[in-house]
Amino acid sequence: MNPLPRDLFARRLRQERERLGISQAELARRMAALLGTNVDSTAITRIEQQTRAVRLDEAVTAAEALGVPLITLVSDDYARESEAEIQNQLAELALAEQEWERLHQKIHRITRTIQQLSAEREGFRSHALDVNPETAGDYELDPETQAALDARMCDAHNKSAGEVTDSGS
Repeated sequence: MNPLPRDLFARRLRQERERLGISQAELARRMAALLGTNVDSTAITRIEQQTRAVRLDEAVTAAEALGVPLITLVSDDYARESEAEIQNQLAELALAEQEWERLHQKIHRITRTIQQLSAEREGFRSHALDVNPETAGDYELDPETQAALDARMCDAHNKSAGEVTDSGS
């Protein structure tokens, strides 16, 4: 049998109040400030013990004072759905972090390969200049590719320097 909304409200009011670590007196004080009228802490006690019915304005104000939607205080389904959504989002976050790490490693691997190939090309170019200065131009990249490579290498160097700085602090 499903609990009645008043039963859920009483239980969830206590749970949310305790989750926040506030007393019944503090909740009553917050509600009084929002309502602009006196709310006695014994009213909160009696509501939580289900010996006193809660008025609609009190229910709305209690939710506001606790910083939760009113539906949180009257529905177990909301709590279950909220928990399920949190779990789904955490799982999605874990997958995204794994994907980010995989891509980060791929970028690092590609950058190292480009650096290695650039160093080898520079070695060939230097050797060609020593052996036959006329063929040194054979090892030059077209200007557009060279500009793109220079920009990427500069960017990779700046990021590497930033990682060293970040991890060293």
